[in-house]
Amino acid sequence: MCSCIILAAGQSKRMGKPKYNLSFSEEETFLDHIIHVYRRFVVSEMVLVVNESFNLGEFQYDDSLKIVVNQKPVFGRFFSIQLGLQELKKNTPVFIQNIDNPFVNAGLLMSLQNELDEAEFAVLVYEGRGGHPVLLSSRIIESLKNDFQNNDRFDDVLKSFERKNVIVNDPYIGVNINTPEDYKKYFSRQ
Repeated sequence: MCSCIILAAGQSKRMGKPKYNLSFSEEETFLDHIIHVYRRFVVSEMVLVVNESFNLGEFQYDDSLKIVVNQKPVFGRFFSIQLGLQELKKNTPVFIQNIDNPFVNAGLLMSLQNELDEAEFAVLVYEGRGGHPVLLSSRIIESLKNDFQNNDRFDDVLKSFERKNVIVNDPYIGVNINTPEDYKKYFSRQ
């Protein structure tokens, strides 16, 4: 079993509206799609980290999704990850999923889980470049919760741990939807 932290606490200034609410398909938003993929994969716990502008009234999710508000999004992505890690009750590996990369699927999750082995974290790699999501081993969770400064970058923090590259043939692992142009490139309805 694994857990999942979905990071959606950014201000979405370049996009101009919340990324979690962007349409992934006619039936699903980015957030809906990501939650459904992880639920089908059967994660043991799921934490959604949002900012203060997140409208809880818009969403109809059951209690299995823990929602945490990052009151200090200026501290960055790693602070959101720490907040999410502090909410997890089970000592399992944890997927770190960005809201702006909604192209996750069960095959990618299985690849990460199968390859984690003795490494402290696993990263999807396509054509030499790392992508998302990332899977953290349960062995490093405690040290990640508290041992770093608010301005630390997650990528820099992970450099002190053993990494496992998981090679995949999926160019979408490196795509981040940050601007209206990015969104149109991958989701234009022609």
